[in-house]
Amino acid sequence: AWCNSGHSDAPLKAERLLRKLETNPQYPKQRGGMLIVRPNRLSFNTVINSWAKSRKPKSAVYAENLLIRMIKSYQSDPFSTVKPDVITFSSVLNALAKSKATGFKAEKCKSVLNSMITLYEEDGSSDTKPNVICYNTVLNACAFSARGGPDERRKALSVAVETFNELRRGQFGLSPDAVSYGNMLKCCANLMPPGSYRTKMASQLFTSCCNDGLVGGMCLDEIRRCLPPREFMQLLAKCGCSKPLNQGRMAHSVQLSHLPRAFTKNVKAGDLKDRQRDSYAPKKSKNIVRGRKQKEHPVLRRPGLLIEQSWMSGKDV
Repeated sequence: AWCNSGHSDAPLKAERLLRKLETNPQYPKQRGGMLIVRPNRLSFNTVINSWAKSRKPKSAVYAENLLIRMIKSYQSDPFSTVKPDVITFSSVLNALAKSKATGFKAEKCKSVLNSMITLYEEDGSSDTKPNVICYNTVLNACAFSARGGPDERRKALSVAVETFNELRRGQFGLSPDAVSYGNMLKCCANLMPPGSYRTKMASQLFTSCCNDGLVGGMCLDEIRRCLPPREFMQLLAKCGCSKPLNQGRMAHSVQLSHLPRAFTKNVKAGDLKDRQRDSYAPKKSKNIVRGRKQKEHPVLRRPGLLIEQSWMSGKDV
């Protein structure tokens, strides 16, 4: 109830109740006897999800601490009912990835993913098997580590390359999807300075993305951020899409519909949507908002001499 209340202190109050159930699980019944109420995995997942949705600065740290408590309880007690699952790890990864107050969040997300992998390798349960969403969340955390210092950006890029390579190797039967390529290109744009090294790395990623048929809206967005317009159009031609270059199109005007079907054949329907940034497209007129023209305000002119006739007012003037 607290987690769904929308109250600003809901996660804190919910965690206090969770601790109370952990320390004192026995409650007397009205007709005698004792009622034993122990927290289970759902109890922890609910509180962790509440912290993940919270806007408090240290909410990600609290969510991570709850995950650590779950892992320790599961490993120390063979009859524990608080074994973390994919939902638990995904909620903590999401909290860390979107946190603005957590430093070196890319490394922390990779540490959480490694804990998930270790737990899965120990028991082989499908409940803890990593999925592509977990890997994409780590890549997203790396991409949004650009606000940190040079050391943090360098380590975030290293984590991104390592995480993406694990996907490319087919670990746990997984493979990159359109979001994976988009996040990796976003890492190149956010964490690497413009230059030949970024151009080379981004070009290789986009070429692999085209060959895998996974060019989605985000991928097309981010490759344009990584490359200058002329080099982007030349890269499209090298990948087998020379029509926009031959037609003399501008880089910002290239849409997914202009690409060959082979480039987008394996993209999910939700990832096909164009998400073209405003910086690529030419500036629109100020009186156009979301495709609609604003109502033009009438021009107020200085009133002149008004002459009223008797038939207008119904009285003599």
